Amino acid sequence: MTRISNILCHALLAAVLLSCSHEGLRDNGEGWLCARVYEDDALEVRIPQLRSGSDGTPVFSLTVYDAKDVRKAYLEDCSVLPDNPLALPAGRYTAVVSSAETGAAAFGAPFYTGSTGFSIVAGEVANIDITAAVANTKVTVEYDDAVKDNFSSYDFTVTNGQGELVFSNSDGTADEDGWFSVTGTLTWTLSLVNNDGQKYRDLTGTLENVKAKEHYKFRWSLETEPDGIGAGAVSIVLDDSMNEKEFTLELDPNDDSVPVISADFDYSGLIQTEAGDASSRKITVSSEDGFTSLLFTYPDPADFSSRSVELAGASGEVLSALSAIGISVSAVQTSSAEATIDISAYISSLPVSSFSLGLTAIDRGSSFAEQTFDFEIISNLDTEITSAAPWAMFADVSGRWFAIEKPQGLSFQYRKTSDSEWTDYAGEISADDQSRTYGARLTGLEPETEYSVRAVSAEDKETEEITFTTEKADSVPNMSFDAWYQDGGAWYPNADAGNFWWDSANGGTKTLSIYPTTPAEEEYIYVKGEGKNAAKLQSKEAALVGLAAGNIYTGRFIKAVISLTDPGAELDWGVPFTSRPLALTGYYHYIPVTVNKGNYNGMSGKTDIGQVQVMLTDWSSPFRVSTADGQFVNPLTDEGIIAYGTMDLNATGSYQQFTLELKYRDTVRVPKYIVIVAAASKYGDYFTGGVGSTLYLDEFSFIYDPEALSR
Repeated sequence: MTRISNILCHALLAAVLLSCSHEGLRDNGEGWLCARVYEDDALEVRIPQLRSGSDGTPVFSLTVYDAKDVRKAYLEDCSVLPDNPLALPAGRYTAVVSSAETGAAAFGAPFYTGSTGFSIVAGEVANIDITAAVANTKVTVEYDDAVKDNFSSYDFTVTNGQGELVFSNSDGTADEDGWFSVTGTLTWTLSLVNNDGQKYRDLTGTLENVKAKEHYKFRWSLETEPDGIGAGAVSIVLDDSMNEKEFTLELDPNDDSVPVISADFDYSGLIQTEAGDASSRKITVSSEDGFTSLLFTYPDPADFSSRSVELAGASGEVLSALSAIGISVSAVQTSSAEATIDISAYISSLPVSSFSLGLTAIDRGSSFAEQTFDFEIISNLDTEITSAAPWAMFADVSGRWFAIEKPQGLSFQYRKTSDSEWTDYAGEISADDQSRTYGARLTGLEPETEYSVRAVSAEDKETEEITFTTEKADSVPNMSFDAWYQDGGAWYPNADAGNFWWDSANGGTKTLSIYPTTPAEEEYIYVKGEGKNAAKLQSKEAALVGLAAGNIYTGRFIKAVISLTDPGAELDWGVPFTSRPLALTGYYHYIPVTVNKGNYNGMSGKTDIGQVQVMLTDWSSPFRVSTADGQFVNPLTDEGIIAYGTMDLNATGSYQQFTLELKYRDTVRVPKYIVIVAAASKYGDYFTGGVGSTLYLDEFSFIYDPEALSR
């Protein structure tokens, strides 16, 4: 340690004050302060002497605080004390001296401060000595000749979080002394470029528990391996009794291979593209050595803040998340020689604005390449139509806007393609500000009709249109249950055997002369008139199985299974059907009795329950039900079911209308079969029900219009 004494109140001042204390200064309860400041250089390095004066060098300020920490006096330059003695009331004080502030970080400008307590006695002079010590952390950096010979650029950046210094050979600051205010940490980064212009990955580190009066000497050296291949280890050593820390970076100055970044589009300047343009935009990066890092930076579509993701070794979850926003990347391993990043869908989703994407590639030899892709998304329109999903009597349409802010008056116009006049959509618009999309449901459309639709705003009406054709609003023959024919005593709810859509259990019970399903009696027909009829389903007692439930379904009875131990039946559920109704509606009158056959689900002794079910499926063929084998459709788990609806029926005093809404599990798949099943005993498949429970059904139909469904 060295100590340089700078006497601010020199002997002349002391003589004057002593003389005044006895002759020229009045005793009025005050005393006087004289101070000497010592500059304490604890770093054992050369520090220029700090002097008070007017020659441009730093000066010491003096601040005096009383016992309550209230500032009582301040001198910007304490060299004025000889000519202007500092008078203070008698009492206890603290003196604080400081050199001029230099900011959070600066080259060659340390900051000194010190303090001491003292007392003022009335009529006396208080002489104090103050040691002003370095209040900064000092940083220096050295490079050996090997580094200087192999690298054209070596920048060492140090920050304390408030300020930053770059020790660089390019501007002559590599050998400067850096001074930092104390924040507790120092973060450093070494950036190297070899003589061929190849940039290496940055080496970084953070020093914790950094204090004042500490000197961090960074010494960088490049050591050649014995085999002479040029690989080396860069190490950093912290001197001045600090804990030694080493960081190793394997480099090969003789390795001239670097990652190569290219693209299937021109990125030499600003990339200007129309909003919504889905042209191919693929970025390719290749490396002979494989990758240790492949860092991709992009604006987050949610708020357009910059996000970075490491692609080298990225998990499937990370890649899936990128795919969800339109960035497609195959798995990248460290041994991969090439990687492709497809940003086509992502760019097409961006709004009108400017965006930057970046890619930084580091190979396993620490060679470095980076590229920025600057996009400007432009559009002369506010909005565009993106999709139309038609049903039979309505269509769900979607559009998007291009600006970050939502334009005024977003809506849609539509018309029959054969018409010339457009219809303004007048319903509600649902908008998603994050994705900049909006949608609506166009209702009142006609089935099997071609329409045109376009997105509009308050400013734009003449936008590009798309066309769609509504689906067929089909029905199943004889849904009114007016047509019946009889064969061998058994009734069938069809016009004839050549038009077979509906069936029942009659085919299996006719050998017992039992017919659970028949036309209804006149008084139980809901819509009466010439040729009108209804279905009567009545559960009946049957030998061997105990109960033959009254039922009706779309499909065909296959055969009865005659067995003393496992009796049952086989039947096919489902008839061809490709439309997508929203609901099944109709009328029913249910007269249940107490369950007296079977006890499935604990039903014995309880009032019977009726049931109606509807299923839309894309099975490859009708489902073969086998009661003897326990083979039934499971509506909850069957993956072939696209839409499903079910309702239990309780007793009614007369016909009641019902509406059974279908819950679609998939709105893209097209149905192949429809299953409509009704039963007087819900658990008749398990031979459980009440003998005599009767269900009347009439005038079934489908609802395709969502407005009719909501009424």
